[in-house]
Amino acid sequence: MQDKIHQPYRQTLIPGLSEVVESMSPSNQPGFLGVCLSGAGPTILALATGNFEAIANRIIQTLKDANPKQIDCEWRILEPAEGTQVLR
Repeated sequence: MQDKIHQPYRQTLIPGLSEVVESMSPSNQPGFLGVCLSGAGPTILALATGNFEAIANRIIQTLKDANPKQIDCEWRILEPAEGTQVLR
């Protein structure tokens, strides 16, 4: 996942986001698919097939290590919504 439209401009507003995006990949984090800034932030969206807690903890620790201020983070597993259709 490489958002080239809004994320580069907003990434600097969230200390540690660059480090999260650059340090995580499917090859070094089992189950991980990708990560991006959700909307204008501050939510970070990570997609994964498993290993959810380890992925979330790594993202949170990276953000805390890069942030000079104490920040609170929480993570949640969201299930895909049912009934979604792609129309062409």
